[in-house]
Amino acid sequence: MLEVLTKQKAIDEIMKEAKKLNKLELQILLMKLRVKIIKKEGVKAASNPPKGLKPPTMQEIDQWKHEARKQNAER
Repeated sequence: MLEVLTKQKAIDEIMKEAKKLNKLELQILLMKLRVKIIKKEGVKAASNPPKGLKPPTMQEIDQWKHEARKQNAER
């Protein structure tokens, strides 16, 4: 119970200080908090590939990009 009260007190203090900031400063603060959370939790995979399918290597991806650009240049 003590932990919840401590968190609530911290939140109240943050809210009091946040009310003093202008819109841009609030956006910057929120972005910094979000970045901190992402760094702490890490970035999750963008997709869930089927089991047994290995992700492509950087060389394969580079080759695909090269071929795609080559095809677009021919058009």
